[in-house]
Amino acid sequence: MCRKVIVFLCVLLCLYNTSIAQDIEGIVINSKTKTPLPFVNIIYNDQGHGTTTNIDGVFNINGNNIKKLHISYLGYYNDTILVDESKITIELQPKTYNLEEVIILPGENPANRIIQKVIENRDLNNPEKMQSFSFQSYNKMIFTEELETKPEIDSSINSDYLFKDQHVLVMETVNEKKFIRPDKYNETILASKVSGFSDPIFSLIASQVQALSFYNEFFTIMDKAYINPISKGSINRYFFMLEDTLFNERGDSIFVISYRPKKGKNFIGLKGFLHINTNRYAVQSVLAEPLEKDQGMGIKIKQNYEWIENTQWFPKELITEITFDKNNLIAKGKSYISNIDLNPDLNEKEFGNVELKMADDIQNKTDQYWDINRTQALTEMDKRTYHIIDSISEVYNLDRKLRNLEIIINGNIPVKCFDLPLNKIMDYNDYEGYRLGLGIMTNDKISKLFSIGGYFGYGFKDEEWKYGGDLILNVHKKSESKIHFSYSKDVKERSGYKFNEKPDFTTTEIYRKYMIENMDWVEMYEASYSFQSLQYLSSNIFFNQSVVSPTNNYDFTQNPTNLVNEFTFNEIGLKFRYAYNEKFMQTLRSKYTLGTNYPIFFGNIVKGVNWIDGEYEYAKYEAKITKSFRSKSLGKTKITLVGGLVKGNVPISKLYNGHGSYQSFSIESENSFGTMRMGEFYSDRFFSIFVKHDFGNILIRSEKFSPKFSLVHNYGIGSLSSKSNHITDIPLQSIEKGFYEGGILINNILNQSFLGYGFGIFYRYGPYSFNKTANNFSYKLSLTIGL
Repeated sequence: MCRKVIVFLCVLLCLYNTSIAQDIEGIVINSKTKTPLPFVNIIYNDQGHGTTTNIDGVFNINGNNIKKLHISYLGYYNDTILVDESKITIELQPKTYNLEEVIILPGENPANRIIQKVIENRDLNNPEKMQSFSFQSYNKMIFTEELETKPEIDSSINSDYLFKDQHVLVMETVNEKKFIRPDKYNETILASKVSGFSDPIFSLIASQVQALSFYNEFFTIMDKAYINPISKGSINRYFFMLEDTLFNERGDSIFVISYRPKKGKNFIGLKGFLHINTNRYAVQSVLAEPLEKDQGMGIKIKQNYEWIENTQWFPKELITEITFDKNNLIAKGKSYISNIDLNPDLNEKEFGNVELKMADDIQNKTDQYWDINRTQALTEMDKRTYHIIDSISEVYNLDRKLRNLEIIINGNIPVKCFDLPLNKIMDYNDYEGYRLGLGIMTNDKISKLFSIGGYFGYGFKDEEWKYGGDLILNVHKKSESKIHFSYSKDVKERSGYKFNEKPDFTTTEIYRKYMIENMDWVEMYEASYSFQSLQYLSSNIFFNQSVVSPTNNYDFTQNPTNLVNEFTFNEIGLKFRYAYNEKFMQTLRSKYTLGTNYPIFFGNIVKGVNWIDGEYEYAKYEAKITKSFRSKSLGKTKITLVGGLVKGNVPISKLYNGHGSYQSFSIESENSFGTMRMGEFYSDRFFSIFVKHDFGNILIRSEKFSPKFSLVHNYGIGSLSSKSNHITDIPLQSIEKGFYEGGILINNILNQSFLGYGFGIFYRYGPYSFNKTANNFSYKLSLTIGL
C-alpha cells in the first residue's frame, strides 16, 4: 500500500512538473525595429486553439504537450516556432502589404456577414450603453526621437547623449473615471509626473488622445472624428477581408478582419484590422489609423477588450502612436485599465459640468504610490529621462515658463504680482488704426479675493487717448461669482451687439473687429454681477450709465426743433448663456470648455431707464443660437441664428448695424456678411442666419497637400421705423427685402504649424445687389487655427 502511494505521488509530481514546463510566456516583436506587436494570432495545437498577444506584444499559454506555435499577423510573414523553453521571444519579418490592392471575392463576402452582426450587437457590447461603470487607469506617454536626424536644441546640451540614452519627455498619470448613462463622466487625475515639469498641465494629454469606446458612429482621435468601420452603413463604405480565424480556450471563434475605405468612396475613414469574438460578436481588439497622414502627422491607435465578470466586454488596454515627420518625434501613449466596477451605485451629485479635473494633491504622490499603481516598472531609459530632463528644467526654469504660457493663452502676460492683458498692449481696427497702450491688473499673488487695475491706449489713426479702470471681487469660486466695477472712456462699435461669450480663437469670427469703421465715443460707469446660476446657465446682471457721442455728422431728433448729438443712457439688464450638457476640464488655474453636442443659446434683455439723468426709455431683446451638425460623408455644417428687437425711439447707437465685414480684400470672418459694407444698413429689428458647411479634406486628400473646402450662405432681413428721426449725411436704409450672399472658401492651402492659410470668394445677390457685377464680389484671406 505504501509503495502504491509513493508511486502515485511520483506520477502526480511528474504530471505537475510537465504542466509547469508547458506554461509558456513570450513576446512577439518586429524583427527590424524590435518593437512589440499587439494582437498577433498564435495557434498552439492541432485543433486550432490559440490566443493573441496583448497590447505590449506579450502572451501567456497554459497547456500540455505544446510543441509548436503557429504565428500569423497581418502585414508580416507567417512563422512556426518549435517550443523548447518556457520563455521565448519571437521575431516576425514584415512584408510589403498594401491594404488597397484589388481583391475580387466570389459570391458574398463572409467578412460582411460578421461585421453586420457586430453592428447589430453594438449597443449590447458598448460599455457606454451600460447603466454605470468606474475604473482606474495608469497612463504613460513618451516623446522620443528614434531617427538619425536630431532636432535642433540649445548648443550647450549634448544632443547625441540627450536623445540616445533617454527620451525627450515622459509623462505618467493615474486616473479615476466614473460614468453614468447616458453621457455623464467624472474623471479625476489622481497623480501626475512629467519629466522636467512639476506643473501637471501636460498630464491632460496622456489619457485624452483617443476615445474610450470603439462603438460610436464616429471614432475620435486627437479631436478629429472618423467614420467608424462598425457604424451603421459601414459595409457600403468600407471593404472588409477575413484574414484569419482562430479559437480560444473557451471555444469562441475569433475572426481577424482587415478593413479600409472602398475605392471611389470619399469620406474621412480609417484602415486597420479587427479581432471579432463570436461571444456576442464583440470587438476583442482593434488597430486603426487614418487612411492618409494628416499634414505630416501619422496616428495609430490600438485597443484590447476583455470579457469582464462574465457580463461585459470592456477595454483593458489602449495604445496611441503619433509620428511627427517635421521634427522626427514619435509619441507613444499607453493606458492600462484596472479596478473595473460594472454597474456600481454612483451618486449623481458627484457629476457636474466639469468632466475632467485634477486632484488637489496631484503633485504630492510618493514613490511608493507610484510603485503600487504602475502597471509596468519604469525602464532604465525612463529613469534617465526623469533625471536628465528634470535637471535641464531646473537650469532653464521650464516650470515657470510653462505656467506663464498657460496664462498668456488665457490673454495675459504675467509679471510677478501683476498681469498685463495682451489686448491692451496692441490692437487694430479700421477706425483707430494701430492702437498701442498698456493694461495692468493685480493677480492671485496679491490676493485671490480681488483684482484691481486699469489701462490706457492711443489710436494712431484717430489720434486720441482712451483709458479705464476695473475692480473685480471674487465672491465664490465654485459658482464663478464675481462683482465687477468698471469705468472707461473709450470708443465702441456703433450699433453693434455683444453676447455673454468669450473669444474663441479656433473660429474666424474674431477677425471682424479688425474691420470695424464706425465708432462712437462712450464714457461709461458700470457695475455687474456674473455667476453660474444653474449647471449649464451662466448669467451677468448689470447696471450702467453711459454718455455717447457719435464720431461723425449725426443728429437725433424727436421733434424738428431739437437736434441732439450727445446722449445719456441708463441701462439695467441681463445677459445669459445656456449650453446644455457642456463639459469642461479644470486645471489647477484655469477652466476650458470641451464643448457640447447640443445648441448653445445666448440672450440679452436690456431696459433703458430714466433714472439718474437717463434720457431714453426703451427695451432691447437679443438672441443667438449656434449648432453644428456632422454628416458621415459630407462633413460638418454650422448654423448660427441671430436676432434683435428695439422697442422705443432711440438714437442710432442703440440700433443694429447689418454686421457686415466687407473690405476690398480682408480676412474671412464667419457669422458676418462678407459683402455688406460697414454701416451700410441699420435696423431696429432684424434676423440673420449664417450657414457654413465644411467638407474638410474629403474632396482632395494627400499627405503634403490637403486643402479644405467650405461653402457659405448668409441671409438677413430687418426694418427701421422712424427713419426721419436720424439726421445723417447719407439717409439710413435697412434690409426689408432681404440680403443674400454666398461664398466658397478653400482653407489650408498652405500650413505653418497650427495655422492654415487659404482663399475665398463671396458674391452678393438679390434685391440689394449692385448694378456693377464686380462690386458684388468680395475676396477673402482664410486664416484658420487648429489646436
